[in-house]
Amino acid sequence: MPLCGRICARCVGRLHRELRALLELYEESDQALTRATPRLRERVSGSRSTVGIVLDDDAVALRTQVTDVLAQWARLVVDERRDRAPRPRGPRMDSLVRFLQQQLPWLALHPAAVDFDEEVAELLAGLGKLFGPGQVHRFPLGPCLEPGCDGTLHGVTSTGGGQVPSHVTCDAGHALPPHQWMRLADRLKGEAA
Repeated sequence: MPLCGRICARCVGRLHRELRALLELYEESDQALTRATPRLRERVSGSRSTVGIVLDDDAVALRTQVTDVLAQWARLVVDERRDRAPRPRGPRMDSLVRFLQQQLPWLALHPAAVDFDEEVAELLAGLGKLFGPGQVHRFPLGPCLEPGCDGTLHGVTSTGGGQVPSHVTCDAGHALPPHQWMRLADRLKGEAA
């Protein structure tokens, strides 16, 4: 297996896919933030009642950990590459993932490349535990609708979540907002006919 430096070329490809999967699970974890079902509670005099949305502390902590770890790796790239690497566009998760995917050849040569690989694997495992085994399904929908993009659109659903995806994104990171899903559905119907 040819080496790119600290990690092999095959691992660079795997890391690219794992970062994409990490983004998809992160986006899917939105649903896990409020997964707990409301329970009837007896109000004790002087106690506060819970009003509004109750967030799942584990999901919030895991999502924070994911963004913190990826932001730290992005900071390492920016600090060490200085002007040779573009900066990620804001702290959004999709921006961090795209930035790190673009920087994978450089990261593969870095002495801490194995640490990066291990941390991405740990984050994936952590997010995977939110859903349990086989709880997220990704399926191809065809070419991206973004002009000039040659990526493939994928829908993501939760097992038992029905046929409607929770989000649609392409390999290059373009997100298709729900109001454009009908346009995609019409195109797919036209191709099938």
